[in-house]
Amino acid sequence: MRGVVAAGDRRTAEAGRDVLADGGNAVDAAVAAAFTAFVAEPLLASAGGAGMMTVALPDSPPRVVDFFSTMPGLEGAPAAPDFRSVEVDFGSTTQTFHVGRGSVAPPAALEGLLEAARRFGRRPLAELVRPAARHAREGLTLSAQNAMVYGLLWPIQTQSPEALALASGVPPTEQTSLTNPALAELLEETAALGAPPSRFTEGLIEAFGPARGGLLSAQDLLRAAPRVVEPRVLRLGAWTVLTSPHAGGERVARLLTALAARRDPEDEVAEACAFAAASRLASARAAPPGHGSTTHVSVLDAEGGVAAVTLTNGEGCGFVVPGTGVQPNNFLGEEDLNPDGFHAHAPGVVLPTMIAPTVALDGGRPALALGSGGSNRIRSVVGAVLYRVVHGASLEGAIMAPRIHAEGDHVWLERAGWRDPDAVERALGERFARVHPFPDRAFYFGGVNAVRVEGDRAEAIADPRRGGAVAHVT
Repeated sequence: MRGVVAAGDRRTAEAGRDVLADGGNAVDAAVAAAFTAFVAEPLLASAGGAGMMTVALPDSPPRVVDFFSTMPGLEGAPAAPDFRSVEVDFGSTTQTFHVGRGSVAPPAALEGLLEAARRFGRRPLAELVRPAARHAREGLTLSAQNAMVYGLLWPIQTQSPEALALASGVPPTEQTSLTNPALAELLEETAALGAPPSRFTEGLIEAFGPARGGLLSAQDLLRAAPRVVEPRVLRLGAWTVLTSPHAGGERVARLLTALAARRDPEDEVAEACAFAAASRLASARAAPPGHGSTTHVSVLDAEGGVAAVTLTNGEGCGFVVPGTGVQPNNFLGEEDLNPDGFHAHAPGVVLPTMIAPTVALDGGRPALALGSGGSNRIRSVVGAVLYRVVHGASLEGAIMAPRIHAEGDHVWLERAGWRDPDAVERALGERFARVHPFPDRAFYFGGVNAVRVEGDRAEAIADPRRGGAVAHVT
């Protein structure tokens, strides 16, 4: 069995593959791919963001490396946070995002990836940052998908000259080669030190502390240290599913429980209604339909070990840590992370997150690793793919199947893929106050990137909804 990587960009996947080919394990490859995503998928992943990795290696108990951000403000808050709204036009609808220095939660991505490499990897950190640093220094042409994301979120990039400069001053296209030598230097320095350099943490406090309208302090950055914990465990048929201990894992479990109680439908309309009902039951309460600037990497190594890592930067805050080429997150401005209102969480608590990097074991051995971007759609997407695979669908069939997501009395669906999409839409319209149809498979519904093992056969499928790519060790 040879190693394989499924990711949100070809360069991201290739970075992981090359580390596997050089003797790295699944975690080494996932870490290298994640660093490369900072360059290849810059508005979906960032050294200024956060994430989570679920790990299952041979002869080692499965673990989750939880590096999601905490609520800042342990050393006080500004009298008037720099917190501003930005309207983003998605064509069929507009959405308000909240950005600014007061939208930034403590970044945890660098520390989290370093912790994963220290605890579970075996290759030197310098090797793991090398692909990302090379692309950042030499330049990288964005994929069509990531150029589209830049176009959608362009109003956020215009919030400061520094953020604008990272994108070369105009919305990048598929022909635009972006360089970020400051990020290359930061990653190489981080690898050499085995920790983010002091200039990064000092720059965060200087640019995003109370004196500048932000909430970050030295105590906030310390509190955001990564946590290595046991995964949430649930049963699905003969499989044992290991997923996020956060809200995302809880919602996936709720959806799978709801689906397990249904009878196998005889037609696609009944199936669609069952998935919609389960999705609604899995929601704690109606939540706003966030954009979901998130990406995922799944890795299988030659020894049968797997790692699934989901990364997010919100939509970015519109400002940059001086001298680093890093645009931090806007987690404090995302409505689905702040259901009780902005800046309402107690300082120091871990922010809620729907990300759910997931591993399924069959007979105690890894059989499937998957995850997705897509904000609050993640539970519906990950749960549905898991359910379909366990009940006999191919991995490709499960990922390409039409998607449904429900919140309260609203339901969103992809029409493409149903034999009779009009009948499906009518049936959902009888059960929900508002139906939001998408004519084709849509970015909105996330991007499931997954690897699967059956005996000595390995496969990987990357979701075209978000420009996914697969790379095999040859």
